[in-house]
Amino acid sequence: MRIEGDYRKDGYATIRGLIPPEVASNLFKQIQIDLSAAGKSFNLFAQSHPLSRQQTVDISGHFYRPLTTFLWGLTPIVSELTGADLLPSYDYFRVYQKGDICRVHSDRPSCEHSVSLTLVYSDDLPWPLEVGSIPVEGEGPCFDDFGDEPSSAVAMQPGDAVLYRGIDLRHGRTQPNPNQWSAHLFLFWVERDGPFAQHAFDEERLRSELKRVSNVG
Repeated sequence: MRIEGDYRKDGYATIRGLIPPEVASNLFKQIQIDLSAAGKSFNLFAQSHPLSRQQTVDISGHFYRPLTTFLWGLTPIVSELTGADLLPSYDYFRVYQKGDICRVHSDRPSCEHSVSLTLVYSDDLPWPLEVGSIPVEGEGPCFDDFGDEPSSAVAMQPGDAVLYRGIDLRHGRTQPNPNQWSAHLFLFWVERDGPFAQHAFDEERLRSELKRVSNVG
């Protein structure tokens, strides 16, 4: 694992080799295997949302527990990298399609410390995550670009990640995805004694999701 950048100073840093690329690839494969064993496919989890031009496949760690285990397991490492005593909030797996973007945005309180981890590119073409330089206050609207705000683009290989302050810095992918598809894992933490500590384990959202699923059933 190699760190590029100063997280405490700049609010983001690149983590080369957060996990081995073989682990990244096999996590993706395991999700496929488990879905197939349950008689499901990625298409079942495709949905539209404001950040993307196309539907994305979204699977929450709340409902696929191996992702939650992954989040919990990375907590000591990310705590050391941030220099903060962290508790996990939530994570999710996402597949983007060719030509898609992720609109520039800032995140909700559960995303105090965030990691964007690249798992697989279908065509081995890096798709950069871009991070802004001007601090904001909490979750905000989304835009197609950064406007006049200076930003940095970080190209990642499978297993690489960007650690960033999701509620403080705007971020996104303004360059269209050059791959037929790409798979990513997004993981989030809050500080144990910080202003967002009540969002640890994302309990409020979990209750909301469980209620929604119950109503659908």
